Amino acid sequence: MPKYCRDQARDELWLMMGGGATAGFIGGVPAIGVLTFHTSLAGVQAAVVTRIAQVYDLNSIPAGGAGAIAAAITAMGGGQLLFRIGGTIAGFFPGIGQVVQPAIGAVAVKALGEVAIAYFENMYPNKIYNQG
Repeated sequence: MPKYCRDQARDELWLMMGGGATAGFIGGVPAIGVLTFHTSLAGVQAAVVTRIAQVYDLNSIPAGGAGAIAAAITAMGGGQLLFRIGGTIAGFFPGIGQVVQPAIGAVAVKALGEVAIAYFENMYPNKIYNQG
């Protein structure tokens, strides 16, 4: 039975959320801090978009697609700002930051991945996943 690209991308997205959680764990270490978290999270998010494009059998994101995904990331910025504020507040309480940051990282990766899947699914509706 054929598998749609959107389903394959969502299956892989669950695995990629681990990268966001790892970025959050690293950012929760007091000596490393928030800057490392946001830098590593941005790298994970770029990898997520690239992998989802590959699932849709695209070697690179079309110019219009890059703009649309950049706009989606900017729109997500409002939600991520709330996450950052929550993470900062949690940092005042020992131990809570190490729990909150990984959750924030995983959720941020999931949200961006869903935006990317919706974008590519809009361009290529019901595309069948080619494993080769």
